[in-house]
Amino acid sequence: MATDFPEQIKSLGATLTSIETVLDLPSINREIDELQEQVGAPDLWDDQANAQRVTGRLSALQAEVERVTGLRQRLDDLEGG
Repeated sequence: MATDFPEQIKSLGATLTSIETVLDLPSINREIDELQEQVGAPDLWDDQANAQRVTGRLSALQAEVERVTGLRQRLDDLEGG
């Protein structure tokens, strides 16, 4: 049974594009920028509960973006190579 890798890669690309659309990466990146500004504030740790919320949310969003962009890069590498 022959495997049609180009077609599978194309299908994975379409699925990943759908995921990127649902996640709304531009919106996530805007939120990351806002959270990074908050993290840079000198009084962030005056309210430890808020600081932990901000840094936790920032970390989670950055990990999500890294995961999706990593998958996109791997898929692009497959398509090109």
